[in-house]
Amino acid sequence: MKKLLSVLIAALLICTNSAFVTAAPQFSENVAPLLAELKIMQGDPDGNLRLDDLVSRAECAKIAVASSSFRDMVAIGSKTSPFKDVTADNWAAPYVTVAVKNGLCKGYLDATFRPSGTVIYEEALTMFLRVLGYSEADFGSSWPDGQIGIAQNIGLCDTLYKSRGEAMTRRDVMTVVYNMLSTPAKGAAQDYLSEFDRTITDDVILTASGRDNSSIEAGKVATSVGTFKVTDSFDYSNIGKRGSISVRNNDTIVAFIPNTEQPTSRYIVYSILGDSVITYANGGFDQLDFSTTTPVYEDGQPSSYASIAQKIAMGDVLSVKYKDNGAIDYVIYEEGNITGPVTVDNSMWYNEFGADASSMMIMRDGSRIDASEVKINDVAYYSQDLNLFMLYSKKVTGVYESASPNRDIPSSVTVSGTSYEIESVEAFRKLSSAGDFKIGDTIKLLLGKNGEIADVISQSSLNNTDDVYGYLIETGTKETTVNNSKAVKPYAKVILPSGEAGEYVTSRQYDNILNSIVKVTFKDGTAQLTALAPQESISGIFNWSSKGGTLGKYTLSSELEIIEVSTTVTSEAGAAAKVFPARLNKLTLSDSDILYVGKNSDGEISTLILEDVTGDMHSYGIMSSVSSRGGGMSVSGSYSYLVNGQEKFLSTNNTIYNISKGQAAQIKLAANGSVMGIVPLTKTADGTDAKTNGNLITLGGKSYTMSDNITIYTKDSSYNYSVLTKDELNSNSSDYNVTLYSDKPESRGGRVRIVMAIKRN
Repeated sequence: MKKLLSVLIAALLICTNSAFVTAAPQFSENVAPLLAELKIMQGDPDGNLRLDDLVSRAECAKIAVASSSFRDMVAIGSKTSPFKDVTADNWAAPYVTVAVKNGLCKGYLDATFRPSGTVIYEEALTMFLRVLGYSEADFGSSWPDGQIGIAQNIGLCDTLYKSRGEAMTRRDVMTVVYNMLSTPAKGAAQDYLSEFDRTITDDVILTASGRDNSSIEAGKVATSVGTFKVTDSFDYSNIGKRGSISVRNNDTIVAFIPNTEQPTSRYIVYSILGDSVITYANGGFDQLDFSTTTPVYEDGQPSSYASIAQKIAMGDVLSVKYKDNGAIDYVIYEEGNITGPVTVDNSMWYNEFGADASSMMIMRDGSRIDASEVKINDVAYYSQDLNLFMLYSKKVTGVYESASPNRDIPSSVTVSGTSYEIESVEAFRKLSSAGDFKIGDTIKLLLGKNGEIADVISQSSLNNTDDVYGYLIETGTKETTVNNSKAVKPYAKVILPSGEAGEYVTSRQYDNILNSIVKVTFKDGTAQLTALAPQESISGIFNWSSKGGTLGKYTLSSELEIIEVSTTVTSEAGAAAKVFPARLNKLTLSDSDILYVGKNSDGEISTLILEDVTGDMHSYGIMSSVSSRGGGMSVSGSYSYLVNGQEKFLSTNNTIYNISKGQAAQIKLAANGSVMGIVPLTKTADGTDAKTNGNLITLGGKSYTMSDNITIYTKDSSYNYSVLTKDELNSNSSDYNVTLYSDKPESRGGRVRIVMAIKRN
């Protein structure tokens, strides 16, 4: 408690006289609820603290008595006249009587008390020293030096900028009383405040209240040291602040004294970028950068940014407290108050939220759109804090395989081997035993903002307007249970240009067109697949901005969706990955790179399927051991390699790879995780004093673009590898000989995939 007071008032008072005038009341007003609750110092009948008013000797005597163990001895209405100038009808008579009788103060030699006289510095200190049990034997004979010396030694006049003979204001007396409460009485071990069955705990953060968090009981506040009841006068605007709490009976906060006010801001989460959060506040966007150890409080419980990073979503609230140097002190996380989901099924969908779409910002899958661009079966949410509609278009088509814990009360369902949580009542109704769907049906899930099921559509409701195009990555048969009977049905799994996987019940197996670009049509709820013939020849430079772009002479839609695939050979295991348009900016795409082009009603290219243009779908690492055996028609290999610092192993039969120990390599993986190939990377540059900056690495005066998942390795003479961070490389760059390895030239989409940094001798 004393530490808080020292830091708090020193910061508020010692800067300048003007700082005293503007900042000091903040401390006094925050301490006032504690002293008022203890009935030591209270404002006037109108609640005014009158902090700059001078304090009379009678008023100081009353405050001293109220803070002493004699506070219950005051007999209001007593007819005693303790001094000739304190008559029996004087309001102060009962207090002066108790104060003098119990040695808290004295009169003058002329038998007067001078109750209206202003109390001065040394007189006030002496009264409160006596409350703490000090006496003339402690003070000595040199008035008032002994009294002032003891008061200074025990902290009674900490941050009280007064000197001998100066008049005391109510603010000054309030400071002394607060110091006294946080000081042990003479010979005692605990602070004097314990006499009132109160405790004060410093450095406490008020993290949440029952008013805005349903996990906390009404009338309670969660803090960094536990959850407490609060009084009716508790100021809820202090939630999120750090300071000291005064607690009664170990369970009720009766006062909160904030620390020196630090800058604080309340942000609404807009999107997540790694350890950065894009936020929205006061009509503008900002970026907050966190470390994994940034202190975070959720529902009153302490944690770190690392523990909540995966759950933060658009619309959530972050109350950020800053240190004086601008660094983040701590964060309070609250789940956002977002309404939805609502499935768009007509042009007046926004009426469901009681809001007008014409006056709101609308975001669809992270991009701003006009109301006219909202599509049927989009899933919509509304954030009043953000003044924003958020729409999501992600859909998954597949076979309804099971429900958990059961179909009567499903909380999640498995569709084509993947489990999805149920978000809405509507989805629960449709997927339950009383709903529209049965195990074995092909269904389309409409996924909401957290990837959970917001609504469901049956495959039988699809028609030719729902034709889809994509990459056939898997085909075969699946056994499922329908009405307690097992049935085997043919199915096909298609990766759509959106990056989503659709799994369909089909009329037959389609092994003969595996890894082809296909058109999926529907008839009576059953999918039929057709391999697409080569399309028109399209090539050129890919130019992209957030508003769209061009590919050669063709216009690109601002809603362009792209995937790239690993192979079109039927006998191989395929893989596919989503590509963001910005990744292709300034690349030249040839006709052979482009497997499929889809256009919207305006003739703009809206979907692309490419064949392994970026190389980003593959893994990259270092070969830590290589061996091969046999010859002729019977060969086998044994390989170990590091990916992101983790060692993996591979054994092959009838296949060996032309790769050596220590080489940087591209590891080609199929969708099922099996290795389909190992290819050496190309040495791009080598030298010393390498420096990274964002996604660039500079070596020999030239900059190269690194992949997003770049790994920097170092090794010793025994080929023992370890991983370096970018910061470690930058801070010791002159100590390393550095080699960069790329999968192909940057002009063709390549990136630096592996950096090898070897310690110089």
